[in-house]
Amino acid sequence: MDKINLTKEYSKILAKYLKRFKLESIDIAYLVKTKKDVIEGILKNEKGIVLNTLEQVAQVFGLRYFEFGNPHHPIPSFDSLPEKTKQRIAYRKEEGPSVETTYTPSDINEQINKAILSYNVGEEFLAEDIANSILEEDGEKYSVSQIIDRFNKSFKEKIEKTDRKDMAKEGRGPKPVFYKLVKK
Repeated sequence: MDKINLTKEYSKILAKYLKRFKLESIDIAYLVKTKKDVIEGILKNEKGIVLNTLEQVAQVFGLRYFEFGNPHHPIPSFDSLPEKTKQRIAYRKEEGPSVETTYTPSDINEQINKAILSYNVGEEFLAEDIANSILEEDGEKYSVSQIIDRFNKSFKEKIEKTDRKDMAKEGRGPKPVFYKLVKK
C-alpha cells in the first residue's frame, strides 16, 4: 500500500483555496487566531497539523475538516462563506498584498545611537524624546516601550535609568522616567 503524505495533500488544498479567494497565509492566521508561521509551515509542507487547527482552517471556508481535506469536495461559493471570511477577503482586496515589516535590532540600535549623539554624558532625556528624534530624522516610528527595551538590552552600558520622573506629564498612568547618558 502506498504511503499518503497527508500534510502535502492538505497544503495543496489550502493553497488552492487561498488562490481562489485571493487570501494570504496571514489572513488565515488572523481568522483562526494563530501565528502566520504556523500557516506558512503547513503551506510549505514543513509542519504537521493538529485536528483542532485543521477544523479551524476548514471553518474559515464554512466547511468541516473532512470536507476541506477531501480534494474532490467542491470549493464553496463566496456567498456561502462565513461573514468574517468575506470581510477579510474584502480587506485583502482593498489593502492589496501584505507587506512584512521587520525591524532588526541593529536598525533601531543605529537610530538610537544617532539620536543620543546630541546629548552629553550626564544629560537626561526621556525615551519618548529619542522616539520622536528617530521619527523626525529617519521617518521610523518606534513605541516608547521598544526604545526602553533597547536601552535595557543593547545600551545598558551607555544609558541608565534615573529616579527622576517627568511630573509635567498629565493624565492617567505612571509618569515617564528620565534616562541619562553615562558613556558616549
